[in-house]
Amino acid sequence: MSGPLSNTAPDKLKLIPREIQRGTRRPECVEAYQESFDLAMQIGDRPLAAVAAFSLGNAHLGLRDLDEAERWYSKSLELRAEGDVLGRAISLGQLGHVALERLKEARKAKKPESELRRHLNEALRSHHHSLEMTPPDAIGQLAVVHNQLGWIHDEAGDLDRALHHYRESIRFEEVQGNLYGAAQTRYNVALTLASAGRLPDAREYALAALRNFQTYGASAQKDIQDTLDLISKIAKAAGAG
Repeated sequence: MSGPLSNTAPDKLKLIPREIQRGTRRPECVEAYQESFDLAMQIGDRPLAAVAAFSLGNAHLGLRDLDEAERWYSKSLELRAEGDVLGRAISLGQLGHVALERLKEARKAKKPESELRRHLNEALRSHHHSLEMTPPDAIGQLAVVHNQLGWIHDEAGDLDRALHHYRESIRFEEVQGNLYGAAQTRYNVALTLASAGRLPDAREYALAALRNFQTYGASAQKDIQDTLDLISKIAKAAGAG
């Protein structure tokens, strides 16, 4: 990849992309998962140990301990059987997610662009490898990986590839009937298009996201309000232009 890194949104549209994967934020989970991992290793059950290691990665990711999260996701990948292609793909995807979190922290700390690009490239490699390994019938995982790749290519300033992956994510979400996931991705597309100055297209995606969120009623009230705020910001940006 070449060219400078782009911000997710300009100053007048500083909003955070929707994320699908989240870690467990309770410290007590670490102890419970560690016990499960130790027991699985004692009895020689590698598949069970791989699952426990993955859960430990999620727990440490939620606690913002990225080094430990990476260590446990790597351990889960190591323990996965060669034939467990979906499990390996998911572990690789989470290693890419750690790289994305490192990118965010490095940007916040105003680290050199060379470091930002290193994290970005690592996220890109892990997610593309994950996508290649994901079975075609693993619709949910395909939706997640395409969403993440859309965000990564947006960060790299490659709008065409970002939109391709975002659209694929929306397609897979709709195939599995997950309108909430489709709404999250449409929200991300709206941000991407707004950042690129394509405000009418951004508004259309934001309105489509709003319609999806509204089908969930009160349970999606915050998402609905955030999307209404985004639509308002897009309108103001269009007026200022």
